Amino acid sequence: MQFEVNSPIPRLIHQTWKTRDVPPEFQALQRSWIGRNPGFTYRFWTDADIERFVVEEHPALLPVFRGYAEPIARIDLARYLILRRFGGVYADLDFECLRPIDGLLEGRSFVVGLEPEEHGRLAKAAERGLSRILCPSFLASVPGHPFWDHLLDQLVEARHSPDVLDATGPFLLTRVHDQYENDRYEKAGDEGKRATVTVLPPELLYPVTKEDCWSGRLFDPVFWERAMRRAYAVHYWEGTWFRDGAGHSTVLPRQVTAVVTDGRPDGARTPVATVEGLPLVSCLMVTRGQRAGRAGLLELAIDGFARQTYPNRELVVVCDSPALPQDDPLELAIRAADCPNVRLVRVEAGGRQGGLTLGELRNIAVDHAAGLYVCQWDDDDLYDPCRLEMQQRVLAAAGAQACLLGRWMIWWPAEDRLAVSCERDWEGSLLCERAVMPRYPALRRGEDTPVVEQLRRSARVVRMDLPRLYTYVVHGGNTFASGHFEEHWQAATARFSGDRCRAVLEEMAKRLPVEPYRRAVPPVPATAAARQEKLLVLTPVKDAVPHLPRYLELLGRLDHDPSRLSLGFLEGDSRDGTHDWLAARLPELRDRYRRVTLLRHDYGFRPEGPRWAPEIQRRRRELLARSRNRLLSGALADEDWVLWLDVDLVDYPPDLPARLLAAGRDIVVPHCVLPDGRSFDLNSFRLTDREMGGEDPRHLADGIFQPPRGAGRLYLDAFAGQGIVPLDGVGGTALLVRADLHREGLCFPPYSHRGYIETEGLAMMARDMGVTAWGLPDLRIIHADH
Repeated sequence: MQFEVNSPIPRLIHQTWKTRDVPPEFQALQRSWIGRNPGFTYRFWTDADIERFVVEEHPALLPVFRGYAEPIARIDLARYLILRRFGGVYADLDFECLRPIDGLLEGRSFVVGLEPEEHGRLAKAAERGLSRILCPSFLASVPGHPFWDHLLDQLVEARHSPDVLDATGPFLLTRVHDQYENDRYEKAGDEGKRATVTVLPPELLYPVTKEDCWSGRLFDPVFWERAMRRAYAVHYWEGTWFRDGAGHSTVLPRQVTAVVTDGRPDGARTPVATVEGLPLVSCLMVTRGQRAGRAGLLELAIDGFARQTYPNRELVVVCDSPALPQDDPLELAIRAADCPNVRLVRVEAGGRQGGLTLGELRNIAVDHAAGLYVCQWDDDDLYDPCRLEMQQRVLAAAGAQACLLGRWMIWWPAEDRLAVSCERDWEGSLLCERAVMPRYPALRRGEDTPVVEQLRRSARVVRMDLPRLYTYVVHGGNTFASGHFEEHWQAATARFSGDRCRAVLEEMAKRLPVEPYRRAVPPVPATAAARQEKLLVLTPVKDAVPHLPRYLELLGRLDHDPSRLSLGFLEGDSRDGTHDWLAARLPELRDRYRRVTLLRHDYGFRPEGPRWAPEIQRRRRELLARSRNRLLSGALADEDWVLWLDVDLVDYPPDLPARLLAAGRDIVVPHCVLPDGRSFDLNSFRLTDREMGGEDPRHLADGIFQPPRGAGRLYLDAFAGQGIVPLDGVGGTALLVRADLHREGLCFPPYSHRGYIETEGLAMMARDMGVTAWGLPDLRIIHADH
């Protein structure tokens, strides 16, 4: 098979399973490869497909293929033959794609990843003297790469090895690669260079170990987030071929940190009877069922109870509002849960102004409980399905009478913020023996704090550390005001915002209804108003066909009203048919959006080297400025705002326009980063020495300042946690500008304006007009790595 020297790795993903009936636990992982790589073709292979392929394409290898005792060895051989023939990407089904993989493939002809270093210390690897292990669970190559023939030669020789790891698996792959590299470096000229095998570090594809997965450590959101920061994908090491009953699901921790305090004078244990082996737990939910906008949250809270894994439970719902004559939201929510062990108790306020206090309502719930244990169950929070099971398990193991969480999750849906709380007794998580439960004071808020204080003095209490069991949600209608929750944000043991918040929430969404909750939260008025602003999205494009499907997908996810959203493109100097690609989609785009403009202008600029080379910056940015100005003049009509977006962004939040508008500034940019978290847009900066002129004149090249990274400039990563900061320069990856500023003459100078050009020049020109540009360091968007 001919190896093409400069051909890219095909945008083709291969996966295999025994039949087309993929187990449910792997289906979400399978969808992650399809959903996050929209420009790729997906091909699924069954065992029967593989058998036919080997028969037709490699009949000489049939004796080897059919001679393996272990089915996994046949799959190993098949993946090698498939990639040798078709090229593309192979990924095991227990692999989850976390972000688009283009950045892993660009400019490479063969890609393989290293397993975590810890795997090299396991017994089998140590016996073979392997200090590192290449893993075949993810492989990518061009068709006919010479490594495949080298591997197949060695594989045939190793076919009788008793251990599949040596016959076809990672140990064979590792040894063959070492031999291949030695041979390749002995070859002179370009032949050795073009046949490169790129070996990626573990943090990109294998960020966690087998033990991390099997011990339940991934249930810890802080560990998960740290492990996944640079990862494009994660392998869960299910080992369906050697672990009985393996199948992807979130594994609960084997061990839980817990602290016990005993406030009883004699330390005696109150005996507790059980029903059918497990004590009945009464979950107590107090609600005002007809509060505006809360019906959806009620339904999710009741559904969270219905999905609990602890079997012997009931939900007592106490409501101080009378039932509506028809379509009562509370009764509809109870019916929708289709859970038989839910009881509704309606109470009268007795004519009291303001109704019963929250403390009084909680006491009524306790009085109606049938269980030997009671558990607080608020009507607007999220509960992991194993909350009751894990709290009851720890309580029993500690011989305690009450159990609390020492930390829980706090989520701000409208702000893309998520935190692991500080360490304390979180009263809302209380599970307690009903016999020792103190009465709640008649308070309208803070009623549960005295109850926990009394329990600490009179009962044996265990505090456990498993934050994911309970997610407290800050939605704007909470009992406490926003300042209270800002204090919790500052005191949190871990904080996630922007893209990291979304990444952790996506992981939690495998067990919690995160998106349904987000939809159920009443909209924030400022955000709703922002969605009514007329917004023009402008994007210059060149050779953009690989990026446009994702670009349009992200646009389609925006929560801005499409009837208030206009688009404008200017294409120039493309060689890949970008203009025709967009022109073909104009009808469907114009059906969806307010206005769509497609312009074309060629400048004849096609540099051979990288676009960041210093010697072409002046010319490149001059032409980009001219393109922006031409697009602006041809597309701007009556819009209120202009949002400049790069075509090669790979992710940003659906509420990006609303959050930029909420900043209340005339010019504002988010923090644009690479997939690994590093700042990408270095045109957004603040000068470190503004009083002294800011820039070193030695960094002036071709009339514009081009300092080395960090020389005299601070980028947005230096201001994390500061909310909003003034800037001296801005980039154009996502740049919001009040449209009237453009109408008043603010443009992208295609010449040196006080040493700055294009977007940086716009910021300096705006300063001359008395307008400051601002940056949002914690609002992150992600740019392709190329």
